[in-house]
Amino acid sequence: MVYPQSEQKLDHARHALNKANAENIVDLCKRYLVLLDEYRRQLYELGKSGISPLPISSSSPEDLAARKSLREAIEKTTRERNRTELLLLSITTVSGYEAVKMLNQRKYDGHADWELRSSGVKFTGSSVDDLMTIQEAVDLASQLRREDHITQNLAYAPAKVRLE
Repeated sequence: MVYPQSEQKLDHARHALNKANAENIVDLCKRYLVLLDEYRRQLYELGKSGISPLPISSSSPEDLAARKSLREAIEKTTRERNRTELLLLSITTVSGYEAVKMLNQRKYDGHADWELRSSGVKFTGSSVDDLMTIQEAVDLASQLRREDHITQNLAYAPAKVRLE
């Protein structure tokens, strides 16, 4: 452990993110990213000040182990940050075309013929009352993506527990 308090905060944030629901996952992703950035900054500062970059031949075994541990912590934090950023992007960034595609795949409201129009999103033969704004369709698709992620995470969680 390089920074036990920071690592404990990260563990709590990761656990909360793994237990997220469709309503709080975006906020929990953002909080986790902030903690990951803070921790990574701490690790970089430690690398600059606390562990000297001496040539391997003149480094003690303890210094080599410390540098290796620090490098692994930075790499792990960077991978986790990238993974979380991708998750956040995937559940929040939806175009109108993607929204229509998702509505059609889901046969939302019993229709698989949703279309994107300049006036909004509608299905064939729908009335003006059935017209969704593009923003409403995008918000709905984003919500569906979040729900999909939560469902997949729940389905994966028992297998993950068995492996540990």
